[in-house]
Amino acid sequence: MNRSHISCREMYECSCPELDRLVDICLHAGAIGSRLTGAGWGGCTVSMVPTDRLNAFLETVRKAYYQSDAQRLALQNNSLFATKPGRGALVFVEA
Repeated sequence: MNRSHISCREMYECSCPELDRLVDICLHAGAIGSRLTGAGWGGCTVSMVPTDRLNAFLETVRKAYYQSDAQRLALQNNSLFATKPGRGALVFVEA
């Protein structure tokens, strides 16, 4: 994930300073990996975080990224959340 973000930032130039800062904050907050997701250019990040570090991770990101900017702070409830990975896509083939 980390190398993918670097590739998006350096080779494809589809990151931005805000995304780079958020990825750095996430990595310092305990994420194992973090990268931009979606189209980039100011989109979102996705991070892998061990379950036992999740609450501290969310609080650190909230303080370091969202509380430093009034516009971000207004969006944090819809922007900062945890999910669990699912099984992924399935393809059903009828015989």
